[in-house]
Amino acid sequence: MNLGRKTRSLAATIACGASLLAAQAMAEPVQLTTLEWPPYVNADGSGTSTDRVVEILKGAGIEATVRVFPWNRAVNLAAKDPAWLGVYPEYYAETDDADKAGERCLYSNSFGTSPVGFVQRIDAPISWSDHADLTEYSIGVVAGYLNEEHFDTMVANGEIKTEEVASDEANLKKLGAGRIDAAVIDREVMAHLLASMPKLASQLEFNAQPLAEHGLHICFENSEAGRDLRDKFNAAF
Repeated sequence: MNLGRKTRSLAATIACGASLLAAQAMAEPVQLTTLEWPPYVNADGSGTSTDRVVEILKGAGIEATVRVFPWNRAVNLAAKDPAWLGVYPEYYAETDDADKAGERCLYSNSFGTSPVGFVQRIDAPISWSDHADLTEYSIGVVAGYLNEEHFDTMVANGEIKTEEVASDEANLKKLGAGRIDAAVIDREVMAHLLASMPKLASQLEFNAQPLAEHGLHICFENSEAGRDLRDKFNAAF
């Protein structure tokens, strides 16, 4: 009996089995929720944010699948349904951060940025250098979105008049019709939407004074599985 050959054969079998198990583990999908927010996320789930998130997770040996939902549902599923381990792209909020005072989720490192400010009418621009200046205007916001901490606090306290809508597109249309003075929006989102709305594009512009430059994050489920996935994502940068 050739023990050397038999040992090598056994080792090869074990290695092959281990490789198969590793491949199977890598192929197990992780599900994330998102919203339609082009160009970051398109209606089919593709987009610049999705590309980056999937790329980073792939580097960690994880296959991610994503599904688009209305924003508030995307957030709730990722927070409460164990089938969905995270939602993106999110702005950071300490009040939601389970590593600090919050409970909702565990934030990843930033994988991108979002330049946020005000879209305005070219023929009736707003002028502001301090948040107090914004109290003079009626400003459109999207329901469920974080905008900027100081701004959102003033809104919650009733110091800034806002009108909520379901989407950025709705805000652009309201602004074009003169029903609000300005709207909070991401600059890239505005440019993407106005590219297919030529009439509004000739009427609207981005205000030169920025409101915030946000990092984009995945908000992972506040659980052991969510923490493990968050840590793997962060380590894969």
